[in-house]
Amino acid sequence: MQRSSWARFLAAIFAVALACTAAPAAAVELPELTFSAGTSVGVNGAPGSGGATAALALMWPFENRFAFGGVLYADDLGTGFSDLIDPNTGEPLGTIASLHRWGFGAGWRTEARIAQSEARRWRFVWGADFGYGRQERDQRGAVNDAVSGVLVGTGPTFMWKTMGGHSFGGAVAWKHAFVSRDADADRPTDWGTLALEWRWKSAAKD
Repeated sequence: MQRSSWARFLAAIFAVALACTAAPAAAVELPELTFSAGTSVGVNGAPGSGGATAALALMWPFENRFAFGGVLYADDLGTGFSDLIDPNTGEPLGTIASLHRWGFGAGWRTEARIAQSEARRWRFVWGADFGYGRQERDQRGAVNDAVSGVLVGTGPTFMWKTMGGHSFGGAVAWKHAFVSRDADADRPTDWGTLALEWRWKSAAKD
């Protein structure tokens, strides 16, 4: 890059930085913290009984009705059970947990507000996730299979605002993992989540 081009490039960066620092603090939108916990459902793999699910996100609002940020997630996809047999007598002794699957990862999340009522303090938003995750299969804690790939998700959230910047509600989501099933045909690629959600946003200060 020529010296004149570098000068214009640095001048543009300085101008943007100066504009950001000169903007009034009240105009800066603060991020919203989101935590959700619930259960996974409709897992199309084996074991696919589902389990606990959780997600943590930090979202910055923009253009009045949109938000963008990052998300961390963990989904229990299911636990399989097998019969425990007495090796001496051949009698059944009960069932024990055998194979277990779960997935975790991180990504970007975008939300759009579909409808809201300021008077009744509720809002309805639709979100979409795009990220990268890892899926593991273990047997009583020892991992014996793992795969990583792109993960996408989408779904609605209904929130009701309370005091102190807090909001509570429920969220439904569908997720799809772009992972190979060549080595293990039982790897899940699709599942859903049902979760309760808590959000908090601090009020902007002058």
